[in-house]
Amino acid sequence: MATKKPIHPLEITLGFKKFRIIQISLAKEGLHGCVDFSKGTLRIDPGQSLEDYKWTLLHEICHIGLDLFGLGDDDEMPKMSNEYLTTVTSNMIQVLAGLNKELFNFIFSYE
Repeated sequence: MATKKPIHPLEITLGFKKFRIIQISLAKEGLHGCVDFSKGTLRIDPGQSLEDYKWTLLHEICHIGLDLFGLGDDDEMPKMSNEYLTTVTSNMIQVLAGLNKELFNFIFSYE
């Protein structure tokens, strides 16, 4: 039986750049989701439970947002305090949620 794909916007905008959201099985790769920055894509496996799907979608969006705020490459990650990381993360979520209201409404809905 085919899994019904969750319905939500299939792109996330950063204001100056957009990422396409592609719902595709990632079982062969052993992944739930992944971002390809060079292609501007976020791939997510729709075969997860709805709760896990939303968590994975938010997780992958956070990768995009942290990259946007200069924290994308683990090898170049500066040492930072909890307060700094919390501030960057909350600012990132506010910016991305404001630019992608319908997508964030889906993520935080109680369905």
